[in-house]
Amino acid sequence: MIRNQLKPLLVFFICALLKLNTVLAQESILSEVSYLYMEKLVATAKANYPRVGSLTNQINVAKSDLSGARLSWLEPLSFQYVARSNQATANTVVDLQTADLLTGYQFGISINPGSLLTKPSQIKKAKEQLKIAQSNQAEYYLELEAQVKSRYVTLLQFQKSLAPINDMYITAQSNFENMKIKYQKAEITFAEYNSASNSLSNALQAKLQMEASYLNAKISLEELTVKKLEEIK
Repeated sequence: MIRNQLKPLLVFFICALLKLNTVLAQESILSEVSYLYMEKLVATAKANYPRVGSLTNQINVAKSDLSGARLSWLEPLSFQYVARSNQATANTVVDLQTADLLTGYQFGISINPGSLLTKPSQIKKAKEQLKIAQSNQAEYYLELEAQVKSRYVTLLQFQKSLAPINDMYITAQSNFENMKIKYQKAEITFAEYNSASNSLSNALQAKLQMEASYLNAKISLEELTVKKLEEIK
């Protein structure tokens, strides 16, 4: 009796394994990986992912700060001019209170040494801030690229697993239909019929789980590209 109960289940697994081995012999993830498409996914992620835009803005801010620091060299220097009236010359009289011996426009330059000495360090700091921003972007590019490629391989793995899992379900469904007809003709026991029904249920659950895994992997990858994979050619 136990042997009869296990027979349909053994037949199902043997057929499924044979089918799976055939599929695996013909297909491989390594042969299906498109490195060109992978690079397109990475480029799309770098162009669209919000975090990349934020890091780019930080670089632009750092560049602006550096430009401002370089222009600030003129801040310690102040230019002045004084306009002297030529009335005294015309009247040949010298104003002893103001001592305006010179007439016309007089120019002068004053320098703030303390402020001038701090400018090199300010410029150096601005340069370092720019380097930090650029390094952060480069580091994140590497991280983002790794994530995109990893999620692409995971998606491909689930995609390639859909076919054998679906074939296993079809085999279980066909076997159940045969066992159902035999049970209706009283050619098999209820235990054998129930075993085939359980095998079909397990195959269906495996199929649904694999489909859900594939969809989740696709959603996870599209989170980085910010575009549907169908739009990336």
